[in-house]
Amino acid sequence: MSTVTGLVAILLYLLTTGYLIVSARRQPPAPGQPRGPLITWALALAVHLAALSQLVMTDLGLNLCLGNALAAALWLVAVLLWLAALRHPLAIMGVIVLPLTALALLVALTCDEGRRVATTPYVEIHIMLAALGWAFLALSTVQAAVMTAQHRALHEHHTKGIVRYLPPLFSMEMWLFRMIFVGWVFLTLSLASGMIFLEDLFAQHLVHKSVLSILAWVMFSVLLIGRWRFGWRGTRALAWTTGGFVSLVLAYFGSKLVLEVILQRV
Repeated sequence: MSTVTGLVAILLYLLTTGYLIVSARRQPPAPGQPRGPLITWALALAVHLAALSQLVMTDLGLNLCLGNALAAALWLVAVLLWLAALRHPLAIMGVIVLPLTALALLVALTCDEGRRVATTPYVEIHIMLAALGWAFLALSTVQAAVMTAQHRALHEHHTKGIVRYLPPLFSMEMWLFRMIFVGWVFLTLSLASGMIFLEDLFAQHLVHKSVLSILAWVMFSVLLIGRWRFGWRGTRALAWTTGGFVSLVLAYFGSKLVLEVILQRV
């Protein structure tokens, strides 16, 4: 059943992506934000969650293989973007996020050899904080990349396509740093909870995650201070955001990629 449910969710994600692209190319442009795709988007999220619950929750514990972890993380990113799109004209960013989410879910459908992990409520709190921090910062990275493309398009007087559905750069920048700040707060809380709830945050199997997560926290802290004190923006903000997010990706998924894909270990 999880395979069928997952394939339905993937189809809905791709359908929503196509709907967004068609809406962005409509001539003349429809007034306001394209609302139709939000319905199929919500259905895709619900079906994705149903498939994910069957894939992750097993009688032997949580199956946290690479595919399941990616599918869960990107589901959370897609949820955050959908919630933001309900109030702000950001739905067009789904043409980037939704295909990646569909791809992650497709990988998860082939992931049945993951190591089962037994958790405690305190560890689950730590995992949730880390997941929320990752999701907000992932969405911030996508928005920073979109803002860079938006700035280039406006500079070259190309106002067709997705640019006409994006808010002004000033608003995009304001929301960007708000999301980065919220993600930084969750990342801070996840590091603090790890120090409290985990027996040894720098144990051999956790040291790379801890070091890279702390490095990401430092990079995002520098970015926020640079924004507050020196008004950092544009390519500098994109560089620090991307660097911090890459550190988080390596922290959360790097070891899984090496062990499960390259070394073929569970």
